[in-house]
Amino acid sequence: MWPWLVFSVFFYTLLIYAWVVGLRAVQRYQPERAVTYYFIMASIRFVMALTVVALYMLFAQYTHEEAVTFCLAFTLMYVAMVIISIILKH
Repeated sequence: MWPWLVFSVFFYTLLIYAWVVGLRAVQRYQPERAVTYYFIMASIRFVMALTVVALYMLFAQYTHEEAVTFCLAFTLMYVAMVIISIILKH
C-alpha cells in the first residue's frame, strides 16, 4: 500500500502546484475570470481524484479493509488539498 500512498501525496502535490500557478496566471492576465478558473480546476481535481480511486479499486490486489483504508486516506488527502489550496489563495 505504501507505493499508492506515495503516489497519492505526489499526485496531490502536483494538483496544488498546478492550481496555484494557474490561478496566479489568471489573476495576472484576466482577473475577472478567476472564479471561472477556480470552478473548472475544482471539477478537474475532483474527477482526477475519483479516477485514481477507481484505478486503485480496479487494479490493486488488496483486501477489503486495505481498500477502505486507502479510500479513506485518499479522501482525507483530498480534503487537505482543498484546504491548503484555499489557504494559499488567500
